[in-house]
Amino acid sequence: MTEIFVAEEHSQLYDLWLERGSCGLSVCHVDFHCDMRGLLIDRRLGRARFVNRRVPYIHRLDSGSYLSHALMNGIVTKLRWVHDDFGGRSYDYLHCVKYETDFSALCYRLPGAAQWAPVSYAECTFADWDGPQPGEFLDIDWDGIAFVDYDENHIRRLMAEVLERDFEPEGVFLARSPGYCHPSDDLFEEFIAGLEKKFGAEASRIPPHDPVLPPASLFWDVYRKVDRRVWRLIHRLGL
Repeated sequence: MTEIFVAEEHSQLYDLWLERGSCGLSVCHVDFHCDMRGLLIDRRLGRARFVNRRVPYIHRLDSGSYLSHALMNGIVTKLRWVHDDFGGRSYDYLHCVKYETDFSALCYRLPGAAQWAPVSYAECTFADWDGPQPGEFLDIDWDGIAFVDYDENHIRRLMAEVLERDFEPEGVFLARSPGYCHPSDDLFEEFIAGLEKKFGAEASRIPPHDPVLPPASLFWDVYRKVDRRVWRLIHRLGL
């Protein structure tokens, strides 16, 4: 039977994996955001490394970087990131995952003593998604389906992308991520009920914990306020 876990913060999935001693997982990550802040992925060579461990936003309890640590610690070795057309790096802030083709990643690809971890990685939109593959753990952030700017009709269409597909994952994790998702509690509970019916299992609710927030700084405040169109241009330029 497929287990279903529901939590408020996405970083609670990392804690669940630690508790279970998980390793070598194959994960399908459905999310508006990458949750790999501070990471560089060399897709061509199939490897990943931290850009700079001294950056304060790379704490494992931060929901924006828990996957970075899961990949670097071998908990996850195969990852597919799935998002809507309106989503992904083009609509995220500056500190999202870097790819080997980004101009700003060049200096981090030079030979040196950096620790690399092997990873099989792919990114796609719902339009190109073929659904979870056998052996994959389905990891869903509610804002990947019900982003705060989406209307109800669009949300229901994306709900159907998951609920109407024929698959049986190793497990399902759903994070609410308050502040990034649509405010409707009814839609969220409807989706949970849909998962329970689909897999014939009752969802386990993980008690919330206080998330670890990045330290306050003028730079952090400024770049978060920059219009999303600016960040989209930055990423399109390969920076």
